[in-house]
Amino acid sequence: MTINKHIVFEDLHKFWKYAMQESNAYHKSSRQTADRWSGGLSWNEAKSLALKGWKEGLREVEKYQAKISPFIAEKVLRHQQVFAISGYNVDVGSYLANDPECFISRVNEERNYPGKIFTIVCSISFSAAITPETIIQRGAMICALIDAIEYAGHRAEVVCNWAVSRQESRHYRGGNNKEYGWLEADVTIKKADQPLEMIELAFCLAHPSMLRKIMFSIAEIEGWSDFISNYGYPATATNKGDIYVQEVFSGEVSDDKAIEWVLTELDKLGVDLDTN
Repeated sequence: MTINKHIVFEDLHKFWKYAMQESNAYHKSSRQTADRWSGGLSWNEAKSLALKGWKEGLREVEKYQAKISPFIAEKVLRHQQVFAISGYNVDVGSYLANDPECFISRVNEERNYPGKIFTIVCSISFSAAITPETIIQRGAMICALIDAIEYAGHRAEVVCNWAVSRQESRHYRGGNNKEYGWLEADVTIKKADQPLEMIELAFCLAHPSMLRKIMFSIAEIEGWSDFISNYGYPATATNKGDIYVQEVFSGEVSDDKAIEWVLTELDKLGVDLDTN
């Protein structure tokens, strides 16, 4: 017997309902005692946090947002002088000419760029060696990227992907010979026409228990955890969208490098940023 499945969930709440059901699997890592590796949460705590959103994770996201926002705002907003009967400065020429609208104010005018829709596929296919700190840092960076894309006037569809293969070699992990053993789940955690709910994205993309509790539960429901030891090997997503965020960090990186990656991805999408 072999398993070759690619499950697609178009709605996050339908995914929660499916993933949180019980299974008949023998190997149930998702239900084991809470430990640091899986985010420090029990199964019930992970379920609760998934449904409520991860408030504490917003602090990590906000750290990157604070550094990226100035670059975005500079392109999306422009300062325009407005003459009025009150303001911050006086135009001397208008004042001497007895013009009542001799004061100058500055207002921000939004630039009307033609918005585009981008699909961002975020892999959470981490190996066991990837630390919770790296998962959190990487996820927060991705959340900040999504926020920047939408702030710049575009819309983002966000897909959380988990793909695993039976074999360790790059050939199999690249999606070749899936019939030998493959499990993949795509979860649309934000549709293009939905508002940005950062509290939901923070859990899905930055909390270790999204993979090591919730996705592992999917593997148990599908029979994968009894078919392959240690839940398989991290593999490449089948559908990569406009931006594919694969596992790129083997450890924590400096904030500057993380910010540079975000800005590079924005530039690839045509969000032209002058960072000099």
